[in-house]
Amino acid sequence: MGGGGSNEIKETAAQQAAAEVASKQWDIYSNELKGFEDTFIQRVDNYNSESNMANTKQDTDLAYASTFSDTRKAAQGQLAAAGVDPSNTKYQETMTGISSDQSVQQADTINRAQAAEQDKHMAGLQDVTAIGMGQKSGALNGMGSVADNSIRKAKADAEDAFNRRAANQQLVGAVAGAGASYGLRNVGQTTAQTQPNTPKLSTQTHGVTQNGMQVNSDKYDPLGRTW
Repeated sequence: MGGGGSNEIKETAAQQAAAEVASKQWDIYSNELKGFEDTFIQRVDNYNSESNMANTKQDTDLAYASTFSDTRKAAQGQLAAAGVDPSNTKYQETMTGISSDQSVQQADTINRAQAAEQDKHMAGLQDVTAIGMGQKSGALNGMGSVADNSIRKAKADAEDAFNRRAANQQLVGAVAGAGASYGLRNVGQTTAQTQPNTPKLSTQTHGVTQNGMQVNSDKYDPLGRTW
């Protein structure tokens, strides 16, 4: 009869070493890396949160309020230099037009900015998935600041509104260039060199329409991506 021996299979030295390495790696992840991972996940979740959408709208509203306030002052200065009284129809039409431009473009930029934040959320989820699989994450890389790009867009829209509503209202000739010089100089203090820096898209996305037409001809991406 055979003797009763132990059936236990002992780990080899290599297996023990591998287990020790795995244990140390887990400790490093649990004690050091997991906190960074959790913080990153919270940051990604925040992109699509109601509070972030509200903050994005607020930032855009403030940018348009500031830039179009300067545009109104510049237009008023040009109209005054042209001898156009505030009670004059041309004066009222010009100021109403600037307000209308602000309303339309502001709504368009808010829509695009919030959609861009959602794009960042989706890109962040891709990064979270990659991290979980031990892969390199970089979907969020290269996405610019939505707030900064919205400010540049507000400045460009304000300058465009001035050029169309004030500079192009047959006022330049009426003041022999003096009024136009005044207006453009003042609006330029807040809008200089903004139009060339406004990010453009090669495809039409995240826009809004008015009366069945696209709001603005320039296609704008709040994330500054080149597609």
